[in-house]
Parts: sequence; structure tokens; C-alpha cells
Amino acid sequence: MRTCTLFFILALALLLGNSACKQIYIKHSKILESKPELKSISNGEKRVLFLPIHHIGLKEYYQDIAKKTDSLIGLNYMVFYEQVNTKASDHAEYESLGKKFRKITGNFNASSGYLDTVNNSLGNMQFDKKYELTNQPPLAKLGVNTSTAVHADVSLEELIYAYEQRNGPIELDSCDKATSLEEEYLCEALDRKSRKEFREDFILGHRNSHLAQLIHRSEADKIFVIYGASHYKGFIKELEKLDASWEEE
Repeated sequence: MRTCTLFFILALALLLGNSACKQIYIKHSKILESKPELKSISNGEKRVLFLPIHHIGLKEYYQDIAKKTDSLIGLNYMVFYEQVNTKASDHAEYESLGKKFRKITGNFNASSGYLDTVNNSLGNMQFDKKYELTNQPPLAKLGVNTSTAVHADVSLEELIYAYEQRNGPIELDSCDKATSLEEEYLCEALDRKSRKEFREDFILGHRNSHLAQLIHRSEADKIFVIYGASHYKGFIKELEKLDASWEEE
């Protein structure tokens, strides 16, 4: 099974065109925090501790997550984790999915969403070396045992299928088909409105709903969720749709 963790911090980075905005982003994005803040939610029967993770941060930030994970597992919390993957059985199937995703978003080069720790950059945003930022480590380094924890995310094919169910098949043109996923994408992607819809309703909304459903149906009464920070507010709304008694503590 391939894993395709989606990093959309790049989308925000591309909006920040000048050095002043970049410095404001660095100060207010919380990527410089050394300890994550847990969000506590309860409906009287279940308690959820939500860790809104940043996919780029300080080493001590990720070290603290590992400590928190270990402690909460010791307190019998069930871990739910974020990770978009794919069940594509061969390269042709995987490439087709990737090209459809790229047609919608304009990009499928996962590395472009990672911090370049050699050049201290993310997309077109340059970071000062003094911050010593790093990419999110593998789940195992965060204390998550994927064989016992709950994979609380959807597959790449589920996202593509859901989008096509609403909007019809994603048509790839000759340029899309001829350009490999490893090459620079110079073809014509879908329009801005479609990209926004995919980001808000599927990358965020669809996954938020899926996570809320899993927690609603879970028999565990203590749940520890490690999920992207951008999902938290939407996830709460989806949870409240299923059970109005959920409240933030």
C-alpha cells in the first residue's frame, strides 16, 4: 500500500509573496511552538484529545508529541491518526489517480510540500536557519504504532471518486497523459473555483466527516487524535452534527 501524506502548507506559502508576509506567517502559524496544545472535547460518555499537528516544525515539538503519545497510550487512550494512502495495486493505476489529483490541484509532487532542510525553504518561502525547522517525522517516531492504532483517514481513490460523483469524470488531455508525475507540470489544471471546491469540500470537508463518523461509532471512550491543524474546526462541526452534546472543554 502506497502512502501519500498531503501537505497543503505550500498552498498558503504561495500566497505570501513578500518578505514581510513571510515573517508574519512564521510568527503566527505556530510552526515555532515547542509543545503542541491538546484540544479536549467530550460528550459526557467519550473524551477526545485532539492534537492539531503541524507538518513542519521544531525537533522538540515532535519529541514532545512522542512523549504525549506514549503517556496517553499508558492511560488507555486509543490513537486515531491521519494518513492519506492508496490501495492502487499497480503503477498504471497509481499514475492514473495521481494525474487526476494533479489535474484538479495543479501539482502532485509531494516533495514540493516538504521543507527543504538544505536550502531552508518551503516552495518559494525562505526560512531563516536559526529556526532549525524540520519535516514531520514518520508516525513511528511520534510513538504511533499503526498496527494497533486506528487509521482515521481516507484513500486517494476515495477523494477522487467523491469529487467525480459530484462533478463528473476528470478528463485528462494529451498533455496530462504525456507528463509523468515526476516531471514539472505545465499542462492546464482545472480552474481556481474547482481547486477551491476540492480543497474545502474534499481535502478538508470529506476527511473531517470521515473522522467524525469513526469517532461517533467507536466503542472507545478515550480517544487521542493526531490530525492536521487545519482540520480541527471543521471536524468539531461534523462531530456536533452527529451528536449535539459534544463540547470543547
